[in-house]
Amino acid sequence: MARLMPDGGYRSKSAVRAAPLERCGPNGDTIRLRRGASLYVEPMLHVLADRRRIARAVRVLRRRLAGLPVRDVTITWHGGGKAKGDIAWLREHAFWWRHDPTLLGTRHWLVFGHAPDTPTRTETITCEINLLHGGADRRVAGAILRDEDDALYLAHSGKIGGARVGLRKRAFRDFAATGNWQAARWPDGSSTELLVIGPLEGPRLPRQVGRFVSAVHRFKSGDGSIAALDSATPAPADSDVSHAMSAACDRPLVLDALAEELARRGLSAKGGGDPLFTPRRVAPPLLEIATDPGRDRIERAVGRLLLRRVGANGAAAILIVPEAARASLIEAVGPAGVHVVGYHWRAARPVFDGLDAALH
Repeated sequence: MARLMPDGGYRSKSAVRAAPLERCGPNGDTIRLRRGASLYVEPMLHVLADRRRIARAVRVLRRRLAGLPVRDVTITWHGGGKAKGDIAWLREHAFWWRHDPTLLGTRHWLVFGHAPDTPTRTETITCEINLLHGGADRRVAGAILRDEDDALYLAHSGKIGGARVGLRKRAFRDFAATGNWQAARWPDGSSTELLVIGPLEGPRLPRQVGRFVSAVHRFKSGDGSIAALDSATPAPADSDVSHAMSAACDRPLVLDALAEELARRGLSAKGGGDPLFTPRRVAPPLLEIATDPGRDRIERAVGRLLLRRVGANGAAAILIVPEAARASLIEAVGPAGVHVVGYHWRAARPVFDGLDAALH
Protein backbone atom coordinates (compact mmCIF):
# COMPACT_ATOMS: atom_id res chain seq x y z
CA MET A 1 0.00 0.00 0.00
CA ALA A 2 1.34 3.43 -0.93
CA ARG A 3 2.28 5.89 1.81
CA LEU A 4 3.36 9.51 1.82
CA MET A 5 7.10 9.58 2.37
CA PRO A 6 8.25 11.91 5.17
CA ASP A 7 11.37 12.90 3.28
CA GLY A 8 9.57 14.57 0.40
CA GLY A 9 11.18 17.75 -0.84
CA TYR A 10 13.22 19.23 -3.62
CA ARG A 11 14.84 16.36 -5.50
CA SER A 12 17.81 16.16 -7.79
CA LYS A 13 17.55 14.96 -11.38
CA SER A 14 18.91 11.59 -10.33
CA ALA A 15 16.08 11.22 -7.84
CA VAL A 16 13.57 12.05 -10.55
CA ARG A 17 15.05 9.45 -12.88
CA ALA A 18 14.73 6.87 -10.12
CA ALA A 19 10.97 7.43 -9.96
CA PRO A 20 9.50 6.53 -13.37
CA LEU A 21 5.86 6.46 -12.29
CA GLU A 22 4.19 9.79 -11.63
CA ARG A 23 0.90 11.63 -11.66
CA CYS A 24 -0.30 15.17 -11.02
CA GLY A 25 -1.04 16.04 -7.40
CA PRO A 26 -2.71 18.99 -5.67
CA ASN A 27 -1.63 22.50 -6.70
CA GLY A 28 0.06 21.06 -9.77
CA ASP A 29 2.75 19.31 -7.71
CA THR A 30 4.24 16.13 -9.08
CA ILE A 31 3.47 12.96 -7.16
CA ARG A 32 6.07 10.34 -7.97
CA LEU A 33 5.55 6.67 -7.26
CA ARG A 34 8.73 4.68 -6.72
CA ARG A 35 8.96 1.01 -7.45
CA GLY A 36 8.29 -0.48 -4.03
CA ALA A 37 5.10 1.57 -3.62
CA SER A 38 6.44 4.66 -1.80
CA LEU A 39 4.76 7.94 -2.54
CA TYR A 40 5.92 11.49 -2.05
CA VAL A 41 4.88 14.95 -3.20
CA GLU A 42 7.59 17.08 -4.78
CA PRO A 43 7.04 20.82 -4.29
CA MET A 44 7.94 22.90 -7.31
CA LEU A 45 9.15 26.42 -7.89
CA HIS A 46 7.48 28.24 -10.78
CA VAL A 47 9.02 30.70 -13.26
CA LEU A 48 7.21 34.02 -13.01
CA ALA A 49 5.85 35.28 -16.36
CA ASP A 50 3.35 37.98 -15.38
CA ARG A 51 4.57 41.38 -16.57
CA ARG A 52 3.28 43.37 -13.59
CA ARG A 53 4.65 40.93 -11.02
CA ILE A 54 8.06 40.91 -12.72
CA ALA A 55 8.08 44.73 -12.67
CA ARG A 56 7.25 44.70 -8.95
CA ALA A 57 9.99 42.11 -8.36
CA VAL A 58 12.53 44.34 -10.11
CA ARG A 59 11.49 47.28 -7.92
CA VAL A 60 12.05 45.11 -4.85
CA LEU A 61 15.45 44.09 -6.21
CA ARG A 62 16.45 47.71 -6.74
CA ARG A 63 15.44 48.55 -3.18
CA ARG A 64 17.19 45.54 -1.64
CA LEU A 65 20.42 46.09 -3.58
CA ALA A 66 20.69 49.82 -2.97
CA GLY A 67 24.36 50.75 -2.76
CA LEU A 68 26.81 53.62 -3.08
CA PRO A 69 26.14 55.38 -6.42
CA VAL A 70 29.07 55.71 -8.82
CA ARG A 71 28.31 58.13 -11.65
CA ASP A 72 29.05 57.98 -15.38
CA VAL A 73 30.85 54.66 -15.53
CA THR A 74 31.70 53.10 -18.87
CA ILE A 75 30.55 49.47 -18.73
CA THR A 76 32.21 47.03 -21.12
CA TRP A 77 31.54 43.38 -21.89
CA HIS A 78 32.83 40.42 -23.87
CA GLY A 79 32.77 41.06 -27.61
CA GLY A 80 33.69 44.73 -27.44
CA GLY A 81 30.33 46.23 -26.44
CA LYS A 82 30.03 49.14 -24.05
CA ALA A 83 27.48 51.42 -22.44
CA LYS A 84 27.66 54.36 -20.06
CA GLY A 85 25.65 55.04 -16.93
CA ASP A 86 25.49 55.02 -13.15
CA ILE A 87 26.14 51.90 -11.10
CA ALA A 88 25.48 50.97 -7.47
CA TRP A 89 28.44 49.59 -5.50
CA LEU A 90 27.83 47.32 -2.51
CA ARG A 91 31.27 47.56 -0.94
CA GLU A 92 30.67 45.05 1.86
CA HIS A 93 29.61 42.38 -0.63
CA ALA A 94 32.26 43.21 -3.26
CA PHE A 95 30.11 43.85 -6.31
CA TRP A 96 28.52 46.62 -8.36
CA TRP A 97 25.42 46.38 -10.47
CA ARG A 98 23.26 48.32 -12.90
CA HIS A 99 19.65 48.04 -14.06
CA ASP A 100 18.48 49.44 -17.39
CA PRO A 101 14.88 48.61 -18.38
CA THR A 102 15.15 49.91 -21.97
CA LEU A 103 18.58 49.04 -23.37
CA LEU A 104 17.59 45.50 -24.45
CA GLY A 105 14.02 46.26 -25.47
CA THR A 106 12.06 43.28 -24.17
CA ARG A 107 14.40 42.59 -21.25
CA HIS A 108 15.54 44.20 -18.03
CA TRP A 109 19.31 44.62 -18.37
CA LEU A 110 20.69 43.54 -14.98
CA VAL A 111 24.48 43.45 -15.02
CA PHE A 112 26.89 42.78 -12.19
CA GLY A 113 30.61 43.19 -11.69
CA HIS A 114 33.08 41.81 -9.14
CA ALA A 115 34.41 44.81 -7.20
CA PRO A 116 36.27 44.30 -3.92
CA ASP A 117 37.79 47.77 -4.51
CA THR A 118 36.22 51.08 -5.47
CA PRO A 119 34.94 50.96 -9.08
CA THR A 120 36.91 52.93 -11.65
CA ARG A 121 35.69 55.00 -14.58
CA THR A 122 35.56 51.83 -16.70
CA GLU A 123 34.24 48.52 -15.40
CA THR A 124 33.76 45.13 -17.06
CA ILE A 125 30.67 43.01 -16.56
CA THR A 126 31.18 39.78 -14.65
CA CYS A 127 27.70 38.36 -15.25
CA GLU A 128 24.16 39.22 -16.27
CA ILE A 129 20.89 38.19 -14.64
CA ASN A 130 18.61 39.66 -17.31
CA LEU A 131 14.84 39.29 -16.93
CA LEU A 132 12.09 39.47 -19.51
CA HIS A 133 9.58 42.29 -19.06
CA GLY A 134 6.91 39.63 -19.42
CA GLY A 135 6.62 35.99 -20.44
CA ALA A 136 9.32 33.35 -20.17
CA ASP A 137 12.28 32.36 -22.33
CA ARG A 138 14.91 29.76 -21.41
CA ARG A 139 17.47 31.63 -23.49
CA VAL A 140 17.40 34.47 -20.93
CA ALA A 141 19.68 33.58 -18.04
CA GLY A 142 17.76 35.30 -15.24
CA ALA A 143 14.41 34.35 -13.77
CA ILE A 144 12.12 35.27 -10.91
CA LEU A 145 10.70 32.18 -9.20
CA ARG A 146 7.71 31.87 -6.92
CA ASP A 147 7.01 29.09 -4.46
CA GLU A 148 3.70 27.73 -3.23
CA ASP A 149 3.62 30.37 -0.48
CA ASP A 150 3.99 33.04 -3.21
CA ALA A 151 7.44 34.10 -1.99
CA LEU A 152 9.74 35.27 -4.80
CA TYR A 153 13.35 34.30 -5.52
CA LEU A 154 16.08 35.52 -7.85
CA ALA A 155 17.48 32.69 -9.98
CA HIS A 156 19.98 32.06 -12.77
CA SER A 157 20.15 29.33 -15.40
CA GLY A 158 23.91 28.79 -15.06
CA LYS A 159 24.54 29.96 -18.61
CA ILE A 160 27.56 32.23 -18.31
CA GLY A 161 28.44 34.52 -21.22
CA GLY A 162 31.98 35.67 -21.88
CA ALA A 163 33.62 32.66 -20.25
CA ARG A 164 36.86 31.18 -21.53
CA VAL A 165 36.65 28.76 -24.44
CA GLY A 166 35.47 25.37 -23.27
CA LEU A 167 33.60 26.68 -20.23
CA ARG A 168 29.94 25.91 -20.77
CA LYS A 169 26.82 25.73 -18.61
CA ARG A 170 27.60 22.21 -17.42
CA ALA A 171 31.08 23.33 -16.37
CA PHE A 172 29.65 26.13 -14.24
CA ARG A 173 27.08 23.74 -12.80
CA ASP A 174 29.90 21.47 -11.67
CA PHE A 175 31.99 24.40 -10.44
CA ALA A 176 29.11 25.80 -8.35
CA ALA A 177 27.92 22.43 -7.06
CA THR A 178 27.37 23.80 -3.55
CA GLY A 179 24.88 26.33 -4.85
CA ASN A 180 21.14 25.96 -4.35
CA TRP A 181 20.17 24.24 -7.63
CA GLN A 182 16.47 23.48 -7.76
CA ALA A 183 13.91 22.25 -10.28
CA ALA A 184 11.67 25.03 -11.64
CA ARG A 185 8.54 24.67 -13.74
CA TRP A 186 8.05 26.92 -16.79
CA PRO A 187 4.67 28.22 -17.96
CA ASP A 188 4.55 25.55 -20.70
CA GLY A 189 4.73 22.81 -18.03
CA SER A 190 8.34 21.76 -18.66
CA SER A 191 10.96 21.83 -15.89
CA THR A 192 14.63 22.76 -15.77
CA GLU A 193 17.20 23.17 -13.03
CA LEU A 194 18.02 26.73 -11.96
CA LEU A 195 20.39 28.18 -9.39
CA VAL A 196 18.25 29.87 -6.73
CA ILE A 197 20.35 32.80 -5.52
CA GLY A 198 18.13 34.09 -2.73
CA PRO A 199 14.66 35.28 -1.68
CA LEU A 200 13.94 38.83 -2.82
CA GLU A 201 12.74 39.82 0.65
CA GLY A 202 15.30 37.71 2.51
CA PRO A 203 17.62 39.48 4.97
CA ARG A 204 20.77 38.20 3.26
CA LEU A 205 19.98 38.81 -0.42
CA PRO A 206 22.89 41.26 -1.01
CA ARG A 207 25.40 38.74 0.35
CA GLN A 208 23.83 35.91 -1.66
CA VAL A 209 24.07 37.96 -4.85
CA GLY A 210 27.66 38.89 -3.97
CA ARG A 211 28.52 35.22 -3.52
CA PHE A 212 27.08 34.43 -6.96
CA VAL A 213 29.01 37.26 -8.63
CA SER A 214 32.21 36.16 -6.90
CA ALA A 215 31.65 32.57 -8.01
CA VAL A 216 31.24 33.64 -11.65
CA HIS A 217 34.37 35.80 -11.38
CA ARG A 218 36.39 32.86 -10.07
CA PHE A 219 34.90 30.53 -12.67
CA LYS A 220 35.87 32.82 -15.53
CA SER A 221 39.36 33.41 -14.19
CA GLY A 222 39.96 29.70 -13.52
CA ASP A 223 40.65 30.43 -9.87
CA GLY A 224 39.82 27.05 -8.32
CA SER A 225 36.32 26.19 -7.13
CA ILE A 226 34.06 27.51 -4.44
CA ALA A 227 33.95 25.64 -1.14
CA ALA A 228 32.75 22.10 -1.83
CA LEU A 229 31.91 20.85 1.62
CA ASP A 230 28.45 19.46 1.04
CA SER A 231 26.59 19.68 -2.26
CA ALA A 232 23.25 18.45 -0.91
CA THR A 233 20.63 21.04 0.01
CA PRO A 234 17.38 19.10 0.55
CA ALA A 235 14.36 20.90 1.94
CA PRO A 236 12.61 19.08 4.80
CA ALA A 237 8.99 18.10 4.28
CA ASP A 238 7.82 19.24 7.71
CA SER A 239 8.80 22.89 7.13
CA ASP A 240 6.74 25.39 5.19
CA VAL A 241 8.03 25.81 1.65
CA SER A 242 9.26 29.42 1.96
CA HIS A 243 11.19 28.72 5.17
CA ALA A 244 12.77 25.60 3.68
CA MET A 245 13.86 27.35 0.48
CA SER A 246 15.20 30.39 2.36
CA ALA A 247 17.25 28.01 4.52
CA ALA A 248 18.56 26.28 1.39
CA CYS A 249 19.65 29.69 0.04
CA ASP A 250 21.47 30.38 3.33
CA ARG A 251 23.31 27.06 3.22
CA PRO A 252 26.09 28.15 0.80
CA LEU A 253 26.84 31.15 3.05
CA VAL A 254 27.17 28.82 6.04
CA LEU A 255 29.40 26.46 4.06
CA ASP A 256 31.71 29.30 3.01
CA ALA A 257 31.98 30.71 6.53
CA LEU A 258 32.60 27.26 8.02
CA ALA A 259 35.36 26.55 5.51
CA GLU A 260 37.06 29.81 6.51
CA GLU A 261 36.76 29.04 10.22
CA LEU A 262 38.20 25.56 9.78
CA ALA A 263 41.07 26.88 7.65
CA ARG A 264 42.00 29.26 10.48
CA ARG A 265 42.25 26.25 12.79
CA GLY A 266 44.50 24.27 10.49
CA LEU A 267 41.83 22.06 8.95
CA SER A 268 41.43 21.74 5.20
CA ALA A 269 38.25 21.00 3.28
CA LYS A 270 38.49 18.24 0.72
CA GLY A 271 36.17 18.34 -2.29
CA GLY A 272 33.43 15.82 -2.90
CA GLY A 273 29.85 15.21 -1.94
CA ASP A 274 30.42 14.64 1.78
CA PRO A 275 31.64 17.34 4.20
CA LEU A 276 34.85 15.55 5.19
CA PHE A 277 37.53 17.64 6.88
CA THR A 278 41.11 16.52 7.21
CA PRO A 279 43.15 18.10 10.04
CA ARG A 280 46.80 17.49 10.71
CA ARG A 281 46.07 14.59 13.05
CA VAL A 282 44.40 11.20 13.15
CA ALA A 283 40.60 10.87 13.31
CA PRO A 284 39.36 13.97 11.46
CA PRO A 285 36.07 15.40 12.72
CA LEU A 286 32.92 14.73 10.70
CA LEU A 287 30.45 17.58 10.18
CA GLU A 288 26.91 17.95 8.90
CA ILE A 289 25.04 21.22 8.42
CA ALA A 290 21.26 21.66 8.79
CA THR A 291 20.32 25.25 7.98
CA ASP A 292 16.65 24.28 8.32
CA PRO A 293 16.32 22.32 11.60
CA GLY A 294 13.18 20.45 10.60
CA ARG A 295 12.79 17.02 12.18
CA ASP A 296 13.41 15.05 8.99
CA ARG A 297 16.48 17.12 8.08
CA ILE A 298 17.95 16.65 11.56
CA GLU A 299 17.24 12.91 11.50
CA ARG A 300 19.01 12.54 8.16
CA ALA A 301 22.00 14.63 9.28
CA VAL A 302 22.40 12.73 12.55
CA GLY A 303 22.01 9.41 10.74
CA ARG A 304 24.73 10.33 8.25
CA LEU A 305 27.05 11.42 11.06
CA LEU A 306 26.60 8.18 12.98
CA LEU A 307 27.05 6.02 9.89
CA ARG A 308 30.16 7.89 8.79
CA ARG A 309 31.62 7.63 12.26
CA VAL A 310 31.65 3.82 12.08
CA GLY A 311 35.26 2.87 11.48
CA ALA A 312 36.36 6.51 11.69
CA ASN A 313 38.73 5.86 14.59
CA GLY A 314 36.83 7.89 17.17
CA ALA A 315 36.23 10.95 15.01
CA ALA A 316 34.11 13.69 16.55
CA ALA A 317 30.61 13.94 15.04
CA ILE A 318 29.49 17.58 14.83
CA LEU A 319 26.06 18.85 13.84
CA ILE A 320 25.79 22.54 12.90
CA VAL A 321 22.36 24.17 13.21
CA PRO A 322 20.80 27.61 13.77
CA GLU A 323 21.40 28.81 17.33
CA ALA A 324 17.67 28.77 18.16
CA ALA A 325 17.61 25.00 17.72
CA ARG A 326 20.83 24.21 19.54
CA ALA A 327 19.62 23.77 23.14
CA SER A 328 16.89 21.26 22.36
CA LEU A 329 19.14 19.29 20.02
CA ILE A 330 21.95 18.99 22.58
CA GLU A 331 19.53 17.16 24.83
CA ALA A 332 18.14 15.05 21.98
CA VAL A 333 21.31 13.92 20.17
CA GLY A 334 24.03 14.50 22.78
CA PRO A 335 23.55 11.03 24.28
CA ALA A 336 24.30 9.57 20.82
CA GLY A 337 27.71 11.22 20.90
CA VAL A 338 26.87 14.09 18.53
CA HIS A 339 28.27 17.54 19.35
CA VAL A 340 25.89 20.37 18.45
CA VAL A 341 27.30 23.71 17.28
CA GLY A 342 24.92 26.64 16.81
CA TYR A 343 25.33 29.66 14.60
CA HIS A 344 23.73 33.08 14.60
CA TRP A 345 23.80 35.82 12.01
CA ARG A 346 25.89 38.93 12.50
CA ALA A 347 24.82 41.20 9.66
CA ALA A 348 24.83 38.68 6.78
CA ARG A 349 27.56 36.40 8.11
CA PRO A 350 27.11 33.31 10.29
CA VAL A 351 29.02 33.22 13.58
CA PHE A 352 29.58 29.76 15.10
CA ASP A 353 29.12 29.22 18.82
CA GLY A 354 30.95 26.33 20.45
CA LEU A 355 32.97 25.25 17.40
CA ASP A 356 36.31 25.12 19.23
CA ALA A 357 34.89 23.03 22.05
CA ALA A 358 33.36 20.55 19.60
CA LEU A 359 36.59 20.23 17.59
CA HIS A 360 38.65 19.53 20.69
